[in-house]
Amino acid sequence: MRDWILTPGSPRVLIVDDEPAICAALTQVLRRAGFDPVAALSAPEAESLLSDSIAAMLLDLRMPHMRGDVFYYLASARCPQLRRHTLFMTGDISPDGERMINQTGCGVLWKPFPNAVLVDAVRDLLADRTGTLAAPR
Repeated sequence: MRDWILTPGSPRVLIVDDEPAICAALTQVLRRAGFDPVAALSAPEAESLLSDSIAAMLLDLRMPHMRGDVFYYLASARCPQLRRHTLFMTGDISPDGERMINQTGCGVLWKPFPNAVLVDAVRDLLADRTGTLAAPR
């Protein structure tokens, strides 16, 4: 396996998802794309990683103990840059799920999504070209 070397100043992306396999896969994809990903398997773990060094956040909507939208409000209060630099990831296509995400004003990637869509969405997010991001369902 090739070791990926981070370029100094690579944007740090916080990944929050309760599925270890998803966190591992997203971490690998983002690292290969030149980002500096850090992963958390729960909201409390993610909260301990919050800092001004986090440039963007990928956040699962449905997690045990704290929904992603609730964590978004907590995280963006502590790190205001995340208000405009958060993407939700979810397979929840219910009207309730869409409503929760829409209330935050953040974009969404509908699971499952291709790696290229993820990388492009994070690049766009960090370039402030977000508008309403959404991968096709």
